[in-house]
Amino acid sequence: MNVLTRYRMRMARPGADEETIARLKVACWREAYPGILPQPVLDGLDVVRSTAEWRRALGEGIAWIAEQSGAPVGFGHMRDAEVTTLYVRRQDHGHGLGRELLTHLFDEIGCLGHRAAHLWVLEENPKARHFYERMGGRLAARRPVGFARYPRITEVRYDFALD
Repeated sequence: MNVLTRYRMRMARPGADEETIARLKVACWREAYPGILPQPVLDGLDVVRSTAEWRRALGEGIAWIAEQSGAPVGFGHMRDAEVTTLYVRRQDHGHGLGRELLTHLFDEIGCLGHRAAHLWVLEENPKARHFYERMGGRLAARRPVGFARYPRITEVRYDFALD
């Protein structure tokens, strides 16, 4: 069964999907980042605050949501030439869902006239970094994430040619 028959992809609807995305992001962070991010960061995740952040984000960019049997299992967001977010629930890894979401986001970026895209990923996340490298990403930069209490946490930038 391929990704298109197992999952349904749809564009997120501003004014309707913010809480869905917020809940999914919190769940994905709590699955993906133990041992990578400090536990107080993960414990402090808040769906209400995240919902408000997604209200703004959906007003400034485009998000795609992946669903299985009507339940959200992954999503990605882009703004201008940047993929700002890409998460898939752990149980749905390995089915091509991340690749499909990223392809949708790259298509949106290309439709805006950009010939390249970029994204940032935690430096200490080898699984995600390997995925982006397999997708053609080229390591381009490194910076602190911006957590005031945790200045040593860094992220790296991957650049992608879209043509």
